[in-house]
Amino acid sequence: MYILAIETTGKYGSASVINETGKVFSAASGEEMNHLKGMMLLVDEAIREAGITKAELTHIAASVGPGSFTGIRIGVVTARVMAQMLGLPCIGVSSLEAMGERVLSDAIASGALYVVPLINARRHQTYAGVYEAQYTSDLEHQALFPVMEEKQYMIEDLLAGLKNKLAEYDGASVYFTGDGIDAYREIIEEEMSGHHYVFADEDLRYQHSGSVAVIALKRSKAGKVLAYNELMPEYMRLAEAEQRLRAGTLSERIRKPVQI
Repeated sequence: MYILAIETTGKYGSASVINETGKVFSAASGEEMNHLKGMMLLVDEAIREAGITKAELTHIAASVGPGSFTGIRIGVVTARVMAQMLGLPCIGVSSLEAMGERVLSDAIASGALYVVPLINARRHQTYAGVYEAQYTSDLEHQALFPVMEEKQYMIEDLLAGLKNKLAEYDGASVYFTGDGIDAYREIIEEEMSGHHYVFADEDLRYQHSGSVAVIALKRSKAGKVLAYNELMPEYMRLAEAEQRLRAGTLSERIRKPVQI
């Protein structure tokens, strides 16, 4: 089994191949928002690192969002086209869940009860979820269990809900990750005053295909796969132009079709 995982929902694109034992081979871009130009190069590099050919792939996985609207589309379309061409099943993975998976071991080592991935959606808005970190001495059984649903939150509302959860467990700690830290650090520090919390280091904070691959492997073993045309993006909100169109505030010049 070899699963190709694609991550394009954040600033930096990456591709990974994971085998049935869980070994991951990755290639990542150092250029911001270079997904359209660089993704297939990263895919080819990850496949070479794994020592296989495209013909040996068994599944195609993609981070389906939330995140950058354009990035999500690039990743999902790339995965769908490859799956269709190679006749392979697809696996869709939430970018928030994958972000939580990436830091899970570090969060557990820090003693955190809750893991909170945050993606900056601007104007005090964030895409986020809250997970409880559960684990045994066997590292393979580390897991994240959702306790607040993945959705778009105002950062203040998210933190209020999180503090309600913390009230149930005296002294519990929270592990934050994602670029929402960069945008809302001061708000988090103010609202979480008096509570125990940790910010993920920058080398773990952002989206990466390796954690998408880890989740995809678990889902493939459970038979949770999709046909290529069932793999869909998860934006969590309408694009700004669509919002303005529904609200009737989109410019007439933009709304009218161009005459060719």
